[in-house]
Amino acid sequence: MQALELRDNALQWETERQNRLLQSAAEQRKKQTRLEAVQRQQAPEVKSEAAASIRLDEWVDKVNAIPDIRSALIPLDDAEGWSKPFSLAKADLEPWLSYFKGYRQSRLFLAHAVHDAANPDAASIDYPVRALLELRRADARIITEPPVQINGQVDYFDTEAVLAAGHEASEFRALLRGAILNHDKQLKLAEEKGREMGDALHEALMGEGHANLIGAWEKVFKRKPNIDELHQMLTSGRVRVSAEKKPIITEPRAPVPEMPAAAPALRPSPEKRAIIPPPEPPLASAPAAEDDEEEAVVTLSTFAKKEAPARKFLWPAIHAAVGCAALAAYIFVF
Repeated sequence: MQALELRDNALQWETERQNRLLQSAAEQRKKQTRLEAVQRQQAPEVKSEAAASIRLDEWVDKVNAIPDIRSALIPLDDAEGWSKPFSLAKADLEPWLSYFKGYRQSRLFLAHAVHDAANPDAASIDYPVRALLELRRADARIITEPPVQINGQVDYFDTEAVLAAGHEASEFRALLRGAILNHDKQLKLAEEKGREMGDALHEALMGEGHANLIGAWEKVFKRKPNIDELHQMLTSGRVRVSAEKKPIITEPRAPVPEMPAAAPALRPSPEKRAIIPPPEPPLASAPAAEDDEEEAVVTLSTFAKKEAPARKFLWPAIHAAVGCAALAAYIFVF
């Protein structure tokens, strides 16, 4: 990242220059105001009353308009119109203090952080950003002391011009009240711009769906983080490698030989069947023998009756066959 290569000395020089510009402008206005106050001692009573309505020595210049501000950590295609980067945390004048206050309310920081006495801002950084800084071996000061750029100088309320205009007392007080109200409005606007700048930086650092955080992990560990490792970074800011689960190795079992399919049961051939002699009938008594003889006679008579019709058809068929054979022989001879 371009922002990570910014040198501390260059930031310090530009920060001091911005502070000197604001301080010199404020001191110049105060000197001019005092000189004009002395010159107006002989002025009409109305002008003296208007000048007396405020204590010029204690008057603080009021912000009339503020410039846009951006994070120098986000690269620009064209930096024309933007100042050199300077440290926002070390610019201790308004509206820089309001810019920084809004920046600390952005998603870059935890809502309720416990500050460390040795490094009061390190513990306030949001967990995913903290993990990203650790993976990239970057100093946390690039977040806690952000380098920023502005596209113009701060515009202050011109108190000298108002005094020199010779306004009536009531009109003069109204102008001062308007300057104070606008000053407060501009500081609130600076706070909003600082918060927007921090949110934009958070989005640029994380990427869509924390893609940059995952990419930084892959660059260090040559693999994607698992669910537990990603959860640790998002919820605690810690970069911890989970213990790899070793696969359970079991001894290979000896293959069980397949049993041949059971042969279908074959019915034994009639020749090989065991001949079981039928049980001998019990000895019949004399009357039973007579009954058997009668049954035999009936059976023979029934058989003779069944053969009688067969004999009637058998002899004509034999005669017909002999006749056909004699006819065929006669035709063959002649």
